[in-house]
Amino acid sequence: MRSDSTMEMARTPDVSLIRTLVERAGSTPDRTYVIDIEKRTLTYAETVSTAQRWAGAWRRAGVTAGDHVVTMQYNTIESLLGWLGLAWLGAVEAPVNTDYRSDLLAHALNLTQAPVALVLDRFLDRIAEVADRLEHLRAVVVIDGPARPCARFEVTGGEAFLAGAEAPADLEIPAPWDIMNVLFTSGTTGPSKAVRLPWAQMHAMVTGSFRVEDFGPDEVVYNAGPTYHVGAKVFPYLAALCGGRHLMRPFISRSAVASEYREFGVTVGGVVHDWLAEPERPDDARQPLKFLLTPYRDPAAESFARRFGCRRFGVFNMTEVSSPIQFRDWDAVVHDEAGRMSCGVLREGYDARIVDDNDQPLPDGQPGELILRADRPWVMNAGYLNNPEATAEAWRNGWFHTGDAMYRDTDGNYFFLDRIKDAIRRRGENISSFEVEAYVNAHPSVALSAAVAVRKADRAGADEEIKIVVQRVAGHPLSAEDLIRWLIPRMPRFMVPRYVAFMDALPLTPTQKVRKKVLREAGLGPDVWDREAAGIEVPR
Repeated sequence: MRSDSTMEMARTPDVSLIRTLVERAGSTPDRTYVIDIEKRTLTYAETVSTAQRWAGAWRRAGVTAGDHVVTMQYNTIESLLGWLGLAWLGAVEAPVNTDYRSDLLAHALNLTQAPVALVLDRFLDRIAEVADRLEHLRAVVVIDGPARPCARFEVTGGEAFLAGAEAPADLEIPAPWDIMNVLFTSGTTGPSKAVRLPWAQMHAMVTGSFRVEDFGPDEVVYNAGPTYHVGAKVFPYLAALCGGRHLMRPFISRSAVASEYREFGVTVGGVVHDWLAEPERPDDARQPLKFLLTPYRDPAAESFARRFGCRRFGVFNMTEVSSPIQFRDWDAVVHDEAGRMSCGVLREGYDARIVDDNDQPLPDGQPGELILRADRPWVMNAGYLNNPEATAEAWRNGWFHTGDAMYRDTDGNYFFLDRIKDAIRRRGENISSFEVEAYVNAHPSVALSAAVAVRKADRAGADEEIKIVVQRVAGHPLSAEDLIRWLIPRMPRFMVPRYVAFMDALPLTPTQKVRKKVLREAGLGPDVWDREAAGIEVPR
């Protein structure tokens, strides 16, 4: 029989950002919680009371518990309050990429079955263009402008939407298994899926993305959105957990980061590339930034952390999970013999396996797919909205299938190799397209590249070959032969691409990931350069 302590360890904690904000509003009501780059602020108490009034405005607009509301907006105080107001009402925000239009936008609105949408005025015409294809939408709120005529649904201006709204008396703090958001996947191989994220998952993601116990109430967390990425939900929650502030800007601006970090005293953020470009100064380590969350393979992170006196943490994560693999400690960087950087080790409370195509566990050192599960309910995704087939496929055999190829070493370190669908099998070698691209992207004339597997049309049973598709830096006349000759002495011989193609711009998803399916389907057209046909051999 299980002990009480064991059962308690398996119990989902009673957590949500709303619960944390209410607790902070009770203990430190006048402490600043939100500040934006225009220097507007909200205290913890103001955030709670204003979000509750937003809940009243949503209810007055006809939104009820369980409804999904699509939003198209930038990362602002209003986007935060709108999200919290919906969650307090028991409704679910579904933020979509502000580049969505036409088929992608219609798909998102119909998939969520949203009766109401909230958008910036500049995006209203996008919805109007697909109005005759929408099955559920009946009303649109234009948060930054007045109402204007629009076919097929009612339009309300932002001022009218919020005017006189009062906090409902029956609001309840969300339960940890309530869905706090749905976020769309990149859709690199097909229509985007909408991931259902419970509050318990978001709490687990936040507490796994950093060592939060090392933070204090003086932290300033940088939150540059965008609203449709999971980071826009992680960072306000992180700031609330440590009792600090989070700085909001409408959209990412690389040129603004350095000045905003200094002006607002940001202590938690990412690498500032403009600082690396500056000459070294004796006081480099005395700037306010202290804690770095970085992609575990960011090549600039280690040198940046050393120079500017920051502590660095890395994790493996995706929208569907909750930072289950993380560095052992701050700055705990591990490399394998091939120079790959580890994602980290498995976090307490999770199980992980590296498996073959039939979900059979593989020994340490052998690559396969990473699958995951958690000890506690609701700390990973609750499936894909209105897509039971995709949910069943991802969660088959009781484990979440990440689609990522990895291996684990004997010390428990996990190493990312590639997305399973992007891996290339050539002459007995499993080749990571991710690693091929890393070599190619290091060329100073390459802006972006994508490696895909191709076969000769007249050799259906042949091994796959590597095709690299390159977007050149503007004004750099790089040739295929020059690129290959540059790569040969720098990369393993079995990785050297056979085929090279150039494009003015690689096809991207709305979340800026390359649509490799498009490149694979393009095959070997007349404009593709062939290394073997050119007589260039790769020496042994």
